[in-house]
Amino acid sequence: MEGWCNLMPRKRKDGYLKKSFTIDGKRYYVYGKNANELFLKEKAKREEIQKGFNVRKKPTVEEYYERWTEGRRDSVKESTLRGQIKMFEAISSVYIASASKSFGELKIKDVSVDDLRVVQKELAKTRRTQTVNDYMAHFKHCMNDALNERVIEYNPCLTIKNLKRTEEKARDTYHRALTIEEQKIFFACERCQNSIYYNVYRFAILTGARVGEIGALRNSDIKGGKIHIERTITRTETGAYKIGDSAKTQAGRRTIPINQEIQAVLDSQIELNKILDGDEFRIDDCLFKAPERGLLMATPIDREIKRICKLINIEPFTMHAFRATFATRCIENGMNPRTVQELLGHSNFNITMSLYGHVLDDTMSDAMSQLHIVI
Repeated sequence: MEGWCNLMPRKRKDGYLKKSFTIDGKRYYVYGKNANELFLKEKAKREEIQKGFNVRKKPTVEEYYERWTEGRRDSVKESTLRGQIKMFEAISSVYIASASKSFGELKIKDVSVDDLRVVQKELAKTRRTQTVNDYMAHFKHCMNDALNERVIEYNPCLTIKNLKRTEEKARDTYHRALTIEEQKIFFACERCQNSIYYNVYRFAILTGARVGEIGALRNSDIKGGKIHIERTITRTETGAYKIGDSAKTQAGRRTIPINQEIQAVLDSQIELNKILDGDEFRIDDCLFKAPERGLLMATPIDREIKRICKLINIEPFTMHAFRATFATRCIENGMNPRTVQELLGHSNFNITMSLYGHVLDDTMSDAMSQLHIVI
């Protein structure tokens, strides 16, 4: 360790010896009854400082990630942080045979392109290609910051290319927009109409709201002929569910005008709540709850949808498909894509177009095929 200065010990009035030494411009003190004790305490202190110095200057991948994560706690949502930590745990646990240790145990300066390829290949054994690409992108972000802090001299992640997608996109399968025929069959099904989640399904397809937003909706959020989306269900770092203080994004805070169909769903849900909760009505209570009257969760709803799909013989889908269906019907009916963006709560127009632009292309093709100009 560079930059240290050692001074002779001095005897204090109480008989103890005091010695100071400086490392990298910072002064440290040790005290002892005699020279031997002073020597041992100084040695222990220097080892402690050296260990901290090594962690700071030559950290392992795990040590740097922990420090990096700690520095982001005030700027990243708890639920996001939890998901990212889970990503890193999977990356960190990959065994690197050439180093005889896990990836997280490697010194961050020693991480090579070959090590990253081992991680990528191992993750791909049990995960979808897009998931692997997301994991690697997160670690690349971490390494970029390590580079900016001069902890590493080069970011080997820059050399790693994304895996080529081999599976169908979620938006074309379980997150797909339902066809009009699928939509009719699903909602005409007796199992659907008798489901405790019937109003949730209808509300989702009529508003395009996310399941977390629906579950976080309070009675007080229905006012002035509009639905006020202010918050969403989120998760703490420990994995517990709670109603967050804000929407998914700033753009997620929005209002959705209430039409006749939506009002009918709201009225039906209020009546259902009276049956399940008694006549007690609290303005700050959640409008849509789980059957056991806790927070509305996507997983049991998706299971029920899957059962209905099996019964009516259509490809299974998830709650998110109702959001995609809402957006698709809006565009098919000629709604301005900018308005669709606002109703969905997308942070920018590119997100809306990347997800639903193909619907607009189909709509334009149909319009052009029906256009006849006499010349």
